[in-house]
Amino acid sequence: MAWFWGLLGWVLAASVVAWLHRRFDRQRPRYPAEVMAFVLKLETEIARTCRDVEFLGVLPDRFACLLRVDGQETPISLHDAYRHYQAFPDAFASMVKRLLQDVREVGLDRVGDRDFAAAAPLLLPQIRSHAWLQAQGCFGDSGIVYTKLNDELVTVYVLDDPMSMVFVCRAHLRSWRKSEVDVHNLAVANLARLGDLQLGDDGAWRGPMVVQTGDGYDAARVLLLAQAGDLLVAMPDRDTLWVGTEEGQNLEQLMATTEAIASKAAHPVSAQVWRLNAGQLEALRAPR
Repeated sequence: MAWFWGLLGWVLAASVVAWLHRRFDRQRPRYPAEVMAFVLKLETEIARTCRDVEFLGVLPDRFACLLRVDGQETPISLHDAYRHYQAFPDAFASMVKRLLQDVREVGLDRVGDRDFAAAAPLLLPQIRSHAWLQAQGCFGDSGIVYTKLNDELVTVYVLDDPMSMVFVCRAHLRSWRKSEVDVHNLAVANLARLGDLQLGDDGAWRGPMVVQTGDGYDAARVLLLAQAGDLLVAMPDRDTLWVGTEEGQNLEQLMATTEAIASKAAHPVSAQVWRLNAGQLEALRAPR
């Protein structure tokens, strides 16, 4: 029955996250219709003219939107843009073009803007799929720095502060004169300070359990389990980590649940269940 309670806990945790998301959505500011029409028009214009820029939504605490530009998430105040649109509605397309140009030229956190001393406390790891990495680009100075976990998964690194999240690229390493190993060790150490996964006094795992803190690094906490022994882990989403032992688990149900969550995840990582042993992740085979 251990697997049942583990899965039940997972479902309940997922339900809580969904409830919090709906509650957060209800707390978002409700602007007048003409303002929301402007926001929708802005999102449409960005999608139409700038395929390398992603509109991520309006921020809940101020009249600003979040954009992903050149792989970097950055908040953009909409006050001036809205006033300009009210005064010159026919110049909307040129205003959006100029806005994005300004973001790229002065609004992004450029490699040279942070020395290593300033960047070090902000470094954190994320687990992503190899397919995601290939889609983002992994060649040249702008290529994202990564550490291979296995044939499907990689660890990437971000500079995370309250205003933005920047993926560490090769140009960062060259500027800092650091290696991938240096960045990896520091990022994992920073992650452990956010909140470690607790083992028993004898080093044995107490589970199964689901980790869903919502800080964006739950799946990455698998990196903190290197010394935990033989475990099963699942990372269907960036914000979900399931950990347990194989004993007493309904493996077929566990694998089906993982696949179902990954298929609907906002930030999917893997639909696979993994066996973790000595820091190595091996795909769990379906029971016959």
